Amino acid sequence: MYDYLKEAGVLNGTPEEIASAKHQYRTQYKKQWKQQKRPRKELRIDVTLKQFAAINRNALEADLSRTAYARNIILAATGSEKFIPHKEQLLEILQLVSMAAIAAAKNNAQLSRLSEWLEQAETMLMQYLKHTT
Repeated sequence: MYDYLKEAGVLNGTPEEIASAKHQYRTQYKKQWKQQKRPRKELRIDVTLKQFAAINRNALEADLSRTAYARNIILAATGSEKFIPHKEQLLEILQLVSMAAIAAAKNNAQLSRLSEWLEQAETMLMQYLKHTT
């Protein structure tokens, strides 16, 4: 702390200046300590321009940032997480199929409405598969 106070030029200053400088030093020290001790670690990689373009293209197709896309792919490769691009679309398709199945089980929906839900789900699924392959 002495070195910090010396660099700040407040050793011969007023008690208020010294107290303020000490407070700044402690704040900086705590911030640096927290950054070093936090459980999250950073990973940096180098890629060629061609690889970067491929990552960028795939990230755009998945509606993710490059960083989020790379993180998801790496974690999926380690087996700790599954990467499902456009998960929201799949959940919407599942909802349509579920609505049709429930209505059919209760026999309270018209056949045309069931057919409409299933056709909509099929169309969405085909678009999803075209987009991801």
